[in-house]
Order: sequence, then structure tokens, then C-alpha cells
Amino acid sequence: MRALRTILTAVVALGVAGIVGAAAGPMTLTRDGDLYVVASRDNQVVVTTRNADGTLNELYVPQSAAAVPSSLQVGVDEVTGALYVLWQKRTGMDARLRLAGYLDGTWIGPTTIAGNDGSAAFNPQLFIQRAVSSIIEKSDDGEDAVTTEIATTFLHIVWWSQVSEDDIGVARYASIPVGDDGSLDYRFMEPVDLIDFLPYGIACFDIEVGDNLKYPKLFLDPQTGNPHVFATDLENCIFQILELRPEVVEENEGTEKRRRQIIILRQGTMIAMRPDLPFATGRLEIGRGLKVIMHWDNEEDEGILNYLELDRDGVSETKSLAVGELLSHEQAVELIRGLTN
Repeated sequence: MRALRTILTAVVALGVAGIVGAAAGPMTLTRDGDLYVVASRDNQVVVTTRNADGTLNELYVPQSAAAVPSSLQVGVDEVTGALYVLWQKRTGMDARLRLAGYLDGTWIGPTTIAGNDGSAAFNPQLFIQRAVSSIIEKSDDGEDAVTTEIATTFLHIVWWSQVSEDDIGVARYASIPVGDDGSLDYRFMEPVDLIDFLPYGIACFDIEVGDNLKYPKLFLDPQTGNPHVFATDLENCIFQILELRPEVVEENEGTEKRRRQIIILRQGTMIAMRPDLPFATGRLEIGRGLKVIMHWDNEEDEGILNYLELDRDGVSETKSLAVGELLSHEQAVELIRGLTN
């Protein structure tokens, strides 16, 4: 019998990731046409489902009192049909994140996934990905190659964490693998601080920071098809975009080896925060090719919306849109967002 050598090749199948839900939010639509909307009602979180056949259903999430309405996230794993709801409970230093799953007509959880260690956890975002890795095994003479696939659904979660009211805080990320039955395997959830990824030090100026910078974002880069996380590193005065890439690892279980997928953070790009820009009020949009655009209201003329593009080489010149009868503020923002596509 010829010995086989194994080549592990991770291939992110984000065509499949879209099938299992992709980006989540207050509502999500499956490929089958089922719409899920999450809201807070009478101090309880409720998921309303409008099925493709027109039928309606309401699911009340247990132990969901004191949820912050703006934090609600809902997503679906279309492989198992499992439903997941993420929310922030309470505000300030009492803020924590709760996650519940709905499997085969039964709620599992909720489980406190962050903020139960004395820190505050807020501004959560959820992204569901179906990752597929190809494993190529070849004999030493290069013959009899066999290709197999490993697929895992991951819940990617980001949030902002502070250890005290005086602490500026840090963005955090964690992934949770989903089992074949839709259950969440919390054993492999290992939160990571999204800070100090620079291999060198840089000057950090006194920059006015607004709460808008404390919202890490999960998004899909349509150019590469890979999920990414955008986060502010306020200690180093940079914006960073990190790719979330699945890789296959081998583990020993007794006399047998077991393969499973893990998520690796890979550096995408980093952008220095220029001290003369209005980061306290500006809003950031991220899109194709990791393009970042910042827009803000002109302080001297409320009828003007300013915007510019940022990348690792610097910033573009500031451009403006006039807001008024011809173009509303909301329409102007949507046009600027469109520049990231």
C-alpha cells in the first residue's frame, strides 16, 4: 500500500455562505424566500417569520428582557434550518451579549457570550458563513489523488469591549462553529482582541473619538468573495481590515486523527487615522476591494455632505454633495455608499 501525503487547501465557498444566511441584521431573507424580522416588544425579543408561502409565525425569545433594540441581530443557517438571535442586554458597564438558537421547534439558550467577566460588551454584529475546504491526498508517486471536502457553518461575531468607563475600549472577534444539527459548539469560541496587529509602532495623535468608531463591522468583500472584519484600533490610531479565512487542522483523538476547520485572521489592510479629519462625527462605509469612504455633515453649511476615500497610502481630496430639494440627505448618503461597490 502506497503512503499518501496530504495537501490541505482552504477554499472559501462564499457562494455557499450566501445560501446559509451571510450577513445578518434586524432582518434576513433566505434563498427560499423566508423573511425573518427581529424586534423588541413589551420588553421581550420577538422574531416574526413571513414564509415564502405567505404564512406568518411569531417566536418569542426566552429570557430576553432588557434587550437594546438597536443591537438585535437575526440569522439563519440554511443547511440545518437553525435560527440564531444575538442581542445586547442592558447598557453602560452592565452591557453583555446574549445568543440564542432555535432548533427543531425548541429554543437553546440564551447564553451570555461576552460581558460576563466584569467587562462591558456592546454594539454586536453577526455574520453567518458556510466555509468549504478541499483536502487533496496524493500518493508519493503523484498518482491516485483523492479530493474530499470539509464544510462548516460559522457564526462570526464582533463587538466593542470596555473594562471600565474610563477605558477607551477595544473591538473583539469570535467565531462559533455550528454542528450538523444546528447546535453551537462553544468549546471552540476563543475571543480575540482586534488590536496590536502592527509589526511596528506608529505615532498616535490626540484624535477626538466618537462612539461611531466603536462599531466593528463584518462584511463580505464582493471582489474576493471573502468575509472580513473592520475595526478601529484606538490605541494605535488605525483602522484595520482583517480577512476571516478558514483553514483545516488535524487533531489527535486517541489513535485516530480528526480534521476540523478553524478561522484564521489574516491582515487585509491598515489605514492610519489622520488627526485633522472629523472622526468624531464621520461615518465609514466599506465595500469592494476593501475600499473605505468616510462622509460627514459640513459644520459650516448644513446643506453640504462631505466625503473622501481612505486607504493605506493616505486620503483623497474632500468632495461634497449639496443636499436640498433635488437630493435629500438620505439619498446623498446612499449615493456615497454606492461608491464602495
